[in-house]
Amino acid sequence: MKIRIKKMEIPKGRRILVTSDIHGNASLLKRLLKEAEFSGEDMLFILGDLIEKGPESLAALRYVSELSGMENVQVLIGNVDLWRLQLLEGLNEENCQSFYDFLSQMRWWESNIFDEMAGELGISLDSPQKALSCKELLLESFRTELDFIRSLPAVVETSNYIFVHGGLPCRNLEEVKNKEIYEVLKFDGFADSGLSFQKYVVAGHWPVAIYNDNICQTNPLINRSQHIISIDGGCGLHEYGQLNLLIIPEIDCEIDRITHIACDGLERFEAVTSQEASAASVNIHYGNRRVRILEEGDEFTCVEHSASGRRLRVPTSHIYGRDGEWASAGYTDYLLPVKTGDTLALVEQTSEGYFVKKGGVCGWYLGELRKKKSVLTVQRANGENPACKDTDM
Repeated sequence: MKIRIKKMEIPKGRRILVTSDIHGNASLLKRLLKEAEFSGEDMLFILGDLIEKGPESLAALRYVSELSGMENVQVLIGNVDLWRLQLLEGLNEENCQSFYDFLSQMRWWESNIFDEMAGELGISLDSPQKALSCKELLLESFRTELDFIRSLPAVVETSNYIFVHGGLPCRNLEEVKNKEIYEVLKFDGFADSGLSFQKYVVAGHWPVAIYNDNICQTNPLINRSQHIISIDGGCGLHEYGQLNLLIIPEIDCEIDRITHIACDGLERFEAVTSQEASAASVNIHYGNRRVRILEEGDEFTCVEHSASGRRLRVPTSHIYGRDGEWASAGYTDYLLPVKTGDTLALVEQTSEGYFVKKGGVCGWYLGELRKKKSVLTVQRANGENPACKDTDM
């Protein structure tokens, strides 16, 4: 599949909304757009990875397809979207076992696109042979949805911004056209690549939490020196993940005017007592996930984090591995700064405290929580937690 690059002119004065990595969370997307008061006066960009990991892949795909019928909505393809399309189309006798093995792994998540398709047709993909025999039925029954994925561009260029799911391997878009498509859809660590651009490149794919080795935060990041804006809040990847919506007031606005809102499915509580932030912390993420087990326990396990050398206690449920190689991900030992009355989103409760999120930043709270009477699931930026944290990454 070739890289399709689309050029667009955005009139001055129109608000630009950008989201990415919905990952089967259609309800969060709807809630976010409602909170943003999205209308036909705005421009909306959705940067791919519409499906998988979350519980509503088909619903998300169909809702985004419906939105794309509006002249002010532009959807781009993500690596997961294309990969699933290619997996189904390439299914044959030789690879049906590996297809089924992969499907079995994907069932670790809440749902997956293939099981959702089959379930809607009243069938079950319960063996490699069954998956193969259902291939043509799935392709025909969901032709509209699959053709929609196939039709999406990989890159959109405007006067001041370039939108892409993963990243750009070079500055010249004419050169980009000749690259392999996964180079722009699956550019891991794009903002750490050292590349810089004349226009701001807005990308998803790589959760922003991976760009910080000390603190786990899920808000969009702006890299002014490289002209890169990373917006993937890890929705569907971790329980603390959030769906971010970048808000650019108009095409020619100053970068300082960019803000965002975010949405997740976590329950909100009120902090009863205050606590100070910890002086030092480590953020264990996909890029530095190796650990060495020192002492295993039922609830917490003592480990040594390989990248930092830091020794810490990690919830045993956060540790995985095999053949003596162990890892953790989505964990930090950071103590959040909390004031009495702060709103905290509860991620996990343990016997020793609460793992929570405050304004997009994750960490531990050791005080008492009180249930809030009204549950606010949409986070807006405020002075304490800026919308887009500048970073040199």
